[in-house]
Order: sequence, then structure tokens, then C-alpha cells
Amino acid sequence: MFDYEYWGTNTLAIKQNMALEEYLLKRSAEKNVATIRFWNVDKDSAVIGYGESSQNIKNIDGSFDIARRITGGSHVQFDKSCLAYTFTAPRDGSFKHFDDMRKYFAEYISDSLTDIGIKDTYADNRSSTINIDGKVVASHAMFWGVDSALMHGLILVDHYDVEKIYNRMLLNERKIGRNTYSEYHALREAPAVMDLAAPQTAIKDHDAKAAYVKGMLASKILSKITSSKYKGMDVSANVLSDSERLVLKNHTDQRWFEQRTPPYEKSEVEAIPGEELNGVLKKNLGYCMYIEVGDKAFSQMSIPKEETENL
Repeated sequence: MFDYEYWGTNTLAIKQNMALEEYLLKRSAEKNVATIRFWNVDKDSAVIGYGESSQNIKNIDGSFDIARRITGGSHVQFDKSCLAYTFTAPRDGSFKHFDDMRKYFAEYISDSLTDIGIKDTYADNRSSTINIDGKVVASHAMFWGVDSALMHGLILVDHYDVEKIYNRMLLNERKIGRNTYSEYHALREAPAVMDLAAPQTAIKDHDAKAAYVKGMLASKILSKITSSKYKGMDVSANVLSDSERLVLKNHTDQRWFEQRTPPYEKSEVEAIPGEELNGVLKKNLGYCMYIEVGDKAFSQMSIPKEETENL
């Protein structure tokens, strides 16, 4: 479908990662190429959605970095437990709607998880998630620009430290029927790829095993999407410098994080799904992995609060 560039797997500061996304969006539009990149952060990072209030990060301190992204939804934590992914593509007519792009790449991620031995994996495109046995293991969001588009998200390769997330950002509860279900317990119950992938590696060190599984999964996704036909690219010092200069024109200072100033304009973006370009910033949002999940499905992902109180 596209000529692909593969930009490797990089570990960088969250603001560098966010800047690279805009760099690759611009590159897709100008060069008529699609790009693939896997990444992580060098420090725990809380990232809020385009239309979200920064007040949903309830305890900002020096233990984690913060950023606002260009896609919709709510807050999410990137850390060493995750494998993050970014796909960009030109708006050349290959995808008629952002749902087409979302479904296209989500199915490849789901199929890749199946290929490494994980059962009961499927893409829930209504919720923008990838699920294993009914529980979210990955979620993603979209930017549907005028000239190019982006989809990015994260996969839980290892288990989150949920206590850290709980202390840093808002985790909501839902009253469903007679019971109350929390995002806190949904995160504690969330699957991790490294526990389920087959064959199990003989690597004993926990972090080394997680790194191995991340590499295996990234390679599988890349191969399936591109049929192993792509041009390898390097996130060099020059590329980082160019990407940082690009976003300096718009939103790298504190006003972007706190106030989303300046917002995008219709001349730049056709849609940020679920968002108004200059709408009121939303407070009291829950965790991004569950924000589009319906109540019935969510009740199967968490544990009734009433049961946990008796543990």
C-alpha cells in the first residue's frame, strides 16, 4: 500500500518522542511515505490527551516527566513496561476515513500478538484497544491531519507499577449494576505480553527478558505491515534537532501542556477523533486505556470494589 520507512526502536525523553511524531507526520506529507517507529522513554512519563485538562495529573513531582500529545483521549503513563508504536501515512486516498487507518494497523498488531503465541487476541476498534481474553493489553489514538495522519499507542509488555500510576494521575471508578469497578484494579488485572508469549525464552533476568520480548514483537509487527520491505532510517542528532525546531514554532513551552495553547486549526487537521480543536479542556477523565470501553466489557476487566474490600 505504501513505501515504508522504519525509524527503529528508540529510548528518548518524552518531549523528544512527541516532537519526532510531528516530524514524521510532516515527512509523510512531504515525501509521500509511511513511517513506522517503536519507542520508549528514559524516565516515567505522564502524557495527557489533546483536549484534556492538566489537572487530571494530580501529583506532579520530579519522579516523572509530563507532556501533552496531539491525539485525543486522556492521560496514560509510558514507562519501561511498555512498547510504544507510531505509524504515520500520507493522506493519499489509501484510507478514506481515520477508522480505516485505525483498523488497518490495529489488525496487524493483533495478528502479531497471535503469531508470537498469544491466544484470544483481537482488535476492538470501537474502543481503540487490542485485547487478550477480554482485557486491554494495548490502546491507541489518531490524528487525522489535512496532508498526513498518525496513529500511536502502547502495548503492555510487562506489568505496570499501578501504585505509581494511582499516586500520579486520576483513576476513575464506575458503578455498574450493583457493583463498583475501578481502573486501579483493571490495571492490576491487565495482561502482560511477556507472560504469555511463546516460546518462553530461557533468559532469567526480568528486564532482559522484557527487552527481548519487546524486540521480538516489534520485529513481528514491522514484518507483517511491510512484508519486510522498507527503508531503514536513523533518529540521528540532526533529526532530533530538526524535530525540536519544528515544534518550537507551536507548542513546546508550558502553555501547551497547561492550556493547550495554541490549539490546532482546521487548515492543519481535519479531525482529532473525540475532540474539538478549541474546546473546553476536560476534567475528571479516567485512564486512556479504558476511556472508550463500554461498561459491560469493563466489568470483565476489573474486580468489584465490594469484593476487594473483603480481601
